[in-house]
Amino acid sequence: MISLIPRLFQRTPALDPESRAWIHAIFDWAGNEPHFGPMLRKAHLVLPTAEDFPGQADTHQAMAQLVFDRVLYHGGLSDSPFRLVQPGNLMDDPIPWTAMGEARPSQNPFTPPPGTVGIPYDPALVPHSQALIAHFAREIALRLLATAGNPPPALEGNEAHIAELVAVQMGFGVFLANTASHVRVNQCGSCKGPSAERDAALSRDDLAYALGLFARRHGVPPARIRAHLNAPLRPALRHELRDIARRHREGATGAA
Repeated sequence: MISLIPRLFQRTPALDPESRAWIHAIFDWAGNEPHFGPMLRKAHLVLPTAEDFPGQADTHQAMAQLVFDRVLYHGGLSDSPFRLVQPGNLMDDPIPWTAMGEARPSQNPFTPPPGTVGIPYDPALVPHSQALIAHFAREIALRLLATAGNPPPALEGNEAHIAELVAVQMGFGVFLANTASHVRVNQCGSCKGPSAERDAALSRDDLAYALGLFARRHGVPPARIRAHLNAPLRPALRHELRDIARRHREGATGAA
């Protein structure tokens, strides 16, 4: 009976083998993409700290611009054509450009200047910095997908999911994981104030696995990630890191 006790407390794998294999496939595909693969291979872990996001601003628009510029900086995209545009609906036109600098007709009235790629945002996200950063990272990644020379595995219907995995590879996984719940912000039952939400595509377990894979491939100490993850995510990350290490050992054994 005693030998069975440890099994009672073993965490059941949150992701099925197919989902884990697909995440690995997306990481491999993105890392080998000629347009943005080199950028992803040089990515570093970005954290919700004053060191990574210094400064304050007096207005929501100025603060959004400050955060957006830091997202571009950490993503290695400071010289890119991405520009912050006037607030509009988060999903008015999720991919308004077929390639960097090649426009297609847009229904969004806040069209960016010619030669730039506009990234919209909702002002209600500005006080919630992690949600805003996750939103910017995903929207940028979504537009990077349009520049890919080869389509990613299982693209159709999974654009937002793939964009979030690319955003994790850009270094923003902590922000995406911490804001993965579909929770409305800036609203309460009594005041009925304005609301906004970061509409996440991937689950927390998906993102915990992707974060673990990012840590493994970039040599990031797991403790650095855990220190900035929301408490409910830490056991998931620990479990996924063990699973990734086991998968790596089995792959090495099979190759021997």
